[in-house]
Amino acid sequence: MFGLFSRSRGLHQFSQLLRSKWLSTTVSNDRLLQVAIIGPPNAGKSTLFNRFLQRSSASKRLMTEKRGRNRGKGGMVGRAIVSDVAGTTRDRRETIGNLAGVQFKIFDTAGVDDDVMGSSFTGRGKYRGAKRRGVPKNPTAVPDIREDIVLKGMAEQTLAAIDLADVILFLFDGRSLMKGASANDVIEMARWLRRHRAPGASSQVVLCANKLEGDAWAQMGGGDDALEEMGRLGFGEPLLVSAEHGDGMADVASVLVDAERRKKEELGITSLDDDSTSDPYAWASSTSSSLEPITMAILGRQNVGKSTLLNALVSENRVITGSVPGLTRDSIAVDFTYGADRPSGARNFSIVDTAGIRKASLRDSAGDSIEDDSVRDAVRSLKLAHVCVLVLEAEKLHLTKQELTIADSVIREGRALVVVANKSDMLEGTPDEYAMGVKDQVDRFLPHVGDVIVIATSSLHGSNVEHVLPVVEGVFESWNSRVTTGELNKWFREVVASNPPRMSKGRVTKLKYIVQAKARPPTFRVFGNVDEKDLGDAYVRFLRNQMRADFGMEGMAIRIGVTNTNKKNPFADKGKGSGGGGAKGGGGKGR
Repeated sequence: MFGLFSRSRGLHQFSQLLRSKWLSTTVSNDRLLQVAIIGPPNAGKSTLFNRFLQRSSASKRLMTEKRGRNRGKGGMVGRAIVSDVAGTTRDRRETIGNLAGVQFKIFDTAGVDDDVMGSSFTGRGKYRGAKRRGVPKNPTAVPDIREDIVLKGMAEQTLAAIDLADVILFLFDGRSLMKGASANDVIEMARWLRRHRAPGASSQVVLCANKLEGDAWAQMGGGDDALEEMGRLGFGEPLLVSAEHGDGMADVASVLVDAERRKKEELGITSLDDDSTSDPYAWASSTSSSLEPITMAILGRQNVGKSTLLNALVSENRVITGSVPGLTRDSIAVDFTYGADRPSGARNFSIVDTAGIRKASLRDSAGDSIEDDSVRDAVRSLKLAHVCVLVLEAEKLHLTKQELTIADSVIREGRALVVVANKSDMLEGTPDEYAMGVKDQVDRFLPHVGDVIVIATSSLHGSNVEHVLPVVEGVFESWNSRVTTGELNKWFREVVASNPPRMSKGRVTKLKYIVQAKARPPTFRVFGNVDEKDLGDAYVRFLRNQMRADFGMEGMAIRIGVTNTNKKNPFADKGKGSGGGGAKGGGGKGR
């Protein structure tokens, strides 16, 4: 047994999904221009990322609120969190960008400062600036830096973006520089970039002096000397831009147009018919699969293993993990494919890792709203996911009130729910026992959630992780399915005959038929001689539970409405009498 428990759909019913070889690969559209934004902290990288964000693309699914509502506070899901606090961005965030008709994959990265550079001891060369600051070159002699998972993770994710990029936009704060600030940080980062780029890398590095909107910078003394000094870094003259106001984007667009042309020539793309970059989400059909991609949001409290689960699913250190609570800030979406050799074809996923959700009174309020923005980002991911995976800490042996609130929000929003009881390797009992205990708590405290599936895993050791995506796929198919009218009414007649509803107002309640109005979530409407309030909540709940058991709709809302077909049409007498108009009447007495 591997710790998967569901009452109405047993483990054996998922065996067919698990027989196929579980193949996972992170998807990358190599034909699309890859652009990475790097630079020191507070240079405006995330602001530039948000400006490039293509709102007309599939990333628009992650947007739920109007821009003006949270302007300056992280905005919509899909937009990077922006803050004046240095080090706000930690993970590598990616999406599809668009500028001047050029579509490209854009990477937002963490700010690179002395600490991040000192933590990036890799096989590509040691950071020479460490010796200048009194840090030994030997990484084993600086355990504090080696053990800092946040800084090391930020460096790794930034270097990964640099390796993938065709164009690197090296962004720095031009306003501060022209006001007399030291350029040492930018110079040291330029040296760090040269030493850590992959050998033989052909990516183009473009310097961008940010925060130079309008012509106010021209009045600053010594500005030309500062820019001239940046031009001696070996990456050419810097472009003068303003990520917030859009100044200088024409110059950036010119660079991207040239880079796209060069990449097309390298790939041998000579006509628009051969240009797959016209569809930035070509990865979704690259496996010749007719199956709809699934958006899956990983939710939960802080430090329960959400990011570790994502890394285990994609078999890659894609996001920063560690024992420190609150490492994840932005919601990070990873495109992912598994099961390429299945008879049914591969299934594409967009797996979204979210920040830990805790109530407002416990959030960090150290002069900024970063955690509030992170929670809003997580909640928006919840609202627009197909399936939400709620990760619990198995060691706690019970669900917290916050986790019950998250589960309740998922169901009320109409999303499908799967529960992953993580860190099961720390349990004394068997994973199945814990999974059953979690189900009992969910059934007791949230009866409207339904027969949710619980999987006991250990993301750190990879135990049972391979069962998560097949279960999510099965739940998605149920959440997205439609029952034929004939099959549905046959079931309906049998259920009503075995357990007829109570009488209403002295009359026998007659339920005539049922139809499915829509899927996602499954929504039905019953037609009879009573209203919903006369039929009673208890009977509607009975129908919902019976439907869940018979059609395998675990862990999702099932919405059932009731229509009284005996009610008189309120518009039947409209147009008759002295008040009526129409073709024959004049609407009253003649003149």
